[in-house]
Amino acid sequence: MTKSMSDLDDFKATYFDECSELLLELEEQFAAIEEGERSSDRLNAVFRAIHSIKGGGGAFGFQGLVGFAHAYETLLDHVRDGRVELSEHVTALCIRANDIVADFVAAAREGRALAPGFGAEEKLQFDALTSNDPDAAGEPMDEFDIDFVPVMVTIAGAEDDAAAAEPLTFAGLDDSFEAPPLLADAGQWTIRFTPHSELYARANDPLLLLRELGTLGEIQVRAVLDEIPALADFEPFGVYCSWEITLSSATASEAAIAEVFEFVEGNCDLEISRGAAVAEEELDEAIEAMPSFAELLEAPVAVEAEVLSFTELAEAMKPALKAAPPLMPPPLLKQAAQVEEFEGDNDRRSGVEDRRNGVQSIRVDLDKIDRVVNMVGELVITQSMLTQQMDETLRARYQELVRGLEVLAQTTRGLQDSVMAIRAQPVKTVFSRMPRLVRELASKTGKKIRLETIGENTEIDKTIIEQLSDPLTHMIRNSADHGIETPERRAAAGKAEGGVIRLSAEQAGGNILIAVEDDGGGINRERVLQVARDRGVVGPEQMLSDEQIDQLIFAPGFSTASEVSDISGRGVGMDVVLSNIKKIGGSVHVKSWTGKGTRMTLRLPLTLAVLDVMLVKVAGSPYVIPLSSIVETIQCARANFSRMPTGGQVLQVRGEYVQVVDLASRFEMTTEVARDNRFVVLCEAEGGVKVALIVDDIIGQQQVVIKSLEENFQSIEGIAGGTILGDGNVALIVDVQGLKSANSPHKSAA
Repeated sequence: MTKSMSDLDDFKATYFDECSELLLELEEQFAAIEEGERSSDRLNAVFRAIHSIKGGGGAFGFQGLVGFAHAYETLLDHVRDGRVELSEHVTALCIRANDIVADFVAAAREGRALAPGFGAEEKLQFDALTSNDPDAAGEPMDEFDIDFVPVMVTIAGAEDDAAAAEPLTFAGLDDSFEAPPLLADAGQWTIRFTPHSELYARANDPLLLLRELGTLGEIQVRAVLDEIPALADFEPFGVYCSWEITLSSATASEAAIAEVFEFVEGNCDLEISRGAAVAEEELDEAIEAMPSFAELLEAPVAVEAEVLSFTELAEAMKPALKAAPPLMPPPLLKQAAQVEEFEGDNDRRSGVEDRRNGVQSIRVDLDKIDRVVNMVGELVITQSMLTQQMDETLRARYQELVRGLEVLAQTTRGLQDSVMAIRAQPVKTVFSRMPRLVRELASKTGKKIRLETIGENTEIDKTIIEQLSDPLTHMIRNSADHGIETPERRAAAGKAEGGVIRLSAEQAGGNILIAVEDDGGGINRERVLQVARDRGVVGPEQMLSDEQIDQLIFAPGFSTASEVSDISGRGVGMDVVLSNIKKIGGSVHVKSWTGKGTRMTLRLPLTLAVLDVMLVKVAGSPYVIPLSSIVETIQCARANFSRMPTGGQVLQVRGEYVQVVDLASRFEMTTEVARDNRFVVLCEAEGGVKVALIVDDIIGQQQVVIKSLEENFQSIEGIAGGTILGDGNVALIVDVQGLKSANSPHKSAA
């Protein structure tokens, strides 16, 4: 009993995972439909998603979910057939229905009950839209109405079957034998449907498919039970039943039949064939030309035994059949040969596709992948440790060992990339939630706003994706409320009445850049600075650059909204963006153009597990700097330093003045290395702004495993995390953006 319950829980978990994917697909499809892409493929995809959710819900007894999904599915079927127009009203109704389905799924997952009548108003609207059709399905679902002929199955061993079999003798055959009639009806189809175990695991029901097939015409169904093994060999989750269906229809096409089974494509074997279409006179001629079985028996047959098995009979009849007149006239033989050739090719193609598409994906618990990632990280550390033990003497003496370590390094890197690819997911899983948010914001603010997404297939670590939803939500809310102007103000400024929010993602080196950009009025820097002074975030006499003023919107409790609303104005939101992004090793940069718009950019690491770094030494301690941030390195003796009037130091590089941060001084340590013997590591912070870090020595480049400092100790400004080096020592990872922003006005005030 315990095992059965565990299996059921596993099936439910799989079902809910698939529901999450299907709900995400619904979001994507309706986002495209709202943009005007109302192709039949998209409507079919929406229908399939709801159909799959309903089918799985029925298997687990989620009656509320099934009832609502059934009514919704009926509306979608009417839309697909053109019986209901996909107007803006219907589209909005479907989007609300998606939310209701998501609520039903969430309630089923959590084991809680929704309020009585939840979704009833939308169901009434479904019924109103479909009531003009005689087959409107706002009514409760009836029992399935497929007629099956009961078949008695005897489960016995192979030896019992052999003993029970009766031999076939010539005495049992006479002139009363009638050949089976030719398949003359051109509208008759034969469908062989064999489910795989995956079909049931995905909570699909063959009865639903057969019922839908019955809507195309008259069907006769026969269950094929030949594959049922002996009881001792019976597997509880094995699939031993298939079906042969004969469909009689003058209008059904092969494409229409295949469409019935498109929900389970790849999870079953499906063969669709039909009889050759021939004229009635040709059939009459064929029947008249057919020899009787007695005439066939009069042909010489070389047999020595009176009792023959079926196999022996077939072999013995071959010469007689070749000598006998053809069962079909030449035109029919040609058509039959073409059908046979097509079926043979189709079987061969099916075999190739089955081998190629046998298992395309599997579901793996993320914890298991995390354990593999940790093991890869330990392997990286071990490989680094072995490499560090090889000094020049050992390298010269053990060249084969050196080559082996180089191969190990390449293999380790390949393994790491492969594991990271497993964890990677496209950012569209987050992007797809934003169109609905923009629609709601446009409705609440009375503005015309359109969302554009770019680079949604850019992949990033799943752990990072899970942390993106809240920051992106706050950023888009800010753009809609503070950035995009009202239609009247936009028209007065010579802009189009509708504003645009552009959400984009791209890979830049070892980072992912996600930007939220609007074409609104930009940041009102005068008001931002005044509010900051009033709240004590900035001192009365403190002078700030435009960039520093823009960054003030991330100060805790900062807001320029004159009225509190459910969109913004409570002094929370943008500071959440900064804190959440910093937790995952990212940074935020804002750039605004007065009257033209604002762009907020998130710089995120590709992964939180392994990082390419440069190992440096500061005051005798090792530190690591992310390689993706480094522009170049310079010896201090060759660097051009200058002093600012305030006493601060800057580095002049090709006409550009760069802020200098001495890591020894910054971390309150003392170094004994002479200034000219030290090195400058020129790094690029957010927005292309550079910062020069002074270190004592550069050790080299390597990969390190990132360990969270906040989870194991506490957050430290200027430090992004820690790592364990090959020699067992702990090195801290430098946060370039944090060092640059360490003296920003709102941080010092905080």
